[in-house]
Amino acid sequence: MRPTRQSYIWDILLYSGLGCFSYFFLVRFADIPLRHQDRLLTPQAFVAVMLLFNGVGLGMRYIRLRLRSSYPAFLDNRRRMVLFLVLSALFLFALNYLLLVSVKLLLDIPHPFQLVYKGIRLLLITWLTELVIVTQSVSNRFYRDLLAAYRRTQQLEESALQARYMALQSQLNPHFLFNSLNTLIAEIEYNPQGAVGFTRNLSDVYRYILTCQDKRLVSLHDEMGFVDTYVQLHRVRLGDCLTVDWQVADAIREEAQLPPLTLQLLVENIVKHNVISPSRPMTVTVEALTDGEGSAWLRVSNPVHPKLGAVSGGHGLKNLAQRYRLLCGKEIVVEKQENCFDVKVPLLYE
Repeated sequence: MRPTRQSYIWDILLYSGLGCFSYFFLVRFADIPLRHQDRLLTPQAFVAVMLLFNGVGLGMRYIRLRLRSSYPAFLDNRRRMVLFLVLSALFLFALNYLLLVSVKLLLDIPHPFQLVYKGIRLLLITWLTELVIVTQSVSNRFYRDLLAAYRRTQQLEESALQARYMALQSQLNPHFLFNSLNTLIAEIEYNPQGAVGFTRNLSDVYRYILTCQDKRLVSLHDEMGFVDTYVQLHRVRLGDCLTVDWQVADAIREEAQLPPLTLQLLVENIVKHNVISPSRPMTVTVEALTDGEGSAWLRVSNPVHPKLGAVSGGHGLKNLAQRYRLLCGKEIVVEKQENCFDVKVPLLYE
């Protein structure tokens, strides 16, 4: 789940409050001589402590989010949540101890690393109070994310039949089937040998579609092979005017996944809305890339040769975007320029 601005503000307030509380109690009630306390309890000192605690807290938050991004099961398991809390507890204890020691070092207090009974007691009280607050915050977030995941699962299950129907309805395009049958008739009459290969490819296309209708994800390798077969059917009708330029490393082909029929839908849109002829050939470029945040994407781009009078309802892209939201909470990116049309879809790893 992507963090919101409200959650960032709440975390900043939480870390600021913990920092001020810890610093005040450690300075006021620990084993620091009374004559030094007024010098330490200043607005500048509290601001510095708030910056320190926010830096540490937001750093821990960043690590947690990165782990969840790379390993989606992280913190979705109670044992891992407990492990995270234990590590947080150790980190908070070390932070409080170092804060107290740093204050003593700045004031040249003898034996800064030693704590008398009063200092140990206050350090433990401060640490336990922080731990209770952090545990409550993490637990609330854990169960909130768990509830959101459950609701998303329910939504996926409820829309499964509708999604399969929409996928079949959009992919088993009657115009594509009509054109394919007309092409097959022409091949049988003028090129019987070619008709055999065309029929096999057509059979492979529909077999793949029916096989994938119950799958959430398929490998990029399988999807690319399917699109090659799908494009071959169009090339019988369009000739060599339609080509696909694959710019995807072998390792990515084997490991990456995406919703089934994603690439076919994008190629179908290109064929449907563009003029493709010997004078205006179409090269579809499919490229794997990584953005600045380390997220993997697949970009499908093509030059724009719009058909006269062609109207796009955008239903295919809307359906694809909705499937991505339900599956992983991510968005596709559509970029339309004067001479180029790009669609970027997230690559998924499980």
